[in-house]
Amino acid sequence: MLPSRSNAERFRQTQRALLDVGRELFTDPGYTHTSAEAIVRRVGVSRGAFYYHFPGKAALFAAVFAEVCREYIHVVQTRMETAEGETWERFMASLGVLLDQLGRPSVQRIVCVDGPVVLGWSHARRRAPDFQFLHSVFAQLYAEGVIKPMPLDLCTYLVHSLCSQAARYIAQAEERALAQRDMTAALRRLLAGLRVPQETEP
Repeated sequence: MLPSRSNAERFRQTQRALLDVGRELFTDPGYTHTSAEAIVRRVGVSRGAFYYHFPGKAALFAAVFAEVCREYIHVVQTRMETAEGETWERFMASLGVLLDQLGRPSVQRIVCVDGPVVLGWSHARRRAPDFQFLHSVFAQLYAEGVIKPMPLDLCTYLVHSLCSQAARYIAQAEERALAQRDMTAALRRLLAGLRVPQETEP
């Protein structure tokens, strides 16, 4: 028998509240310093209600991690899809947006810092859509003959690490706008080294 509309609505509202409060507390003070009891108290539900939705704190974190990832990579993909030019130019146009999104407090703490610890590095990497985004971009660039041949996983890992560290640098900078401008320009120069040299007219 299907639950009544009111029960289904209460289910969705409770789950939404758990996700929202989980995101807030996993961002600050972070996963380690957030207990399931603190989440339950903030939401105002029983422990039984919490465990009805999620088997434990780690499961709630995984759900929040996935939601945060979907949101920020959607912004990056939208920027690339609406940019003009070939794949390389559109990727360069999206790079600053990627750094900006990676620098958001929730993304920094949940995805970049606690994600690999709580979920496991390889698991977090596989589920992080920015890694998949970069992998798909480099696969396309390689297919177009724009970048030099190299293992795609290796290339993606190195660039993903560069972007993550660049975003952390920007997030900690006193003048964030200036740091983002300079770091984006530096990354673009570094990534230009991946390109196949273009032929010049004799």
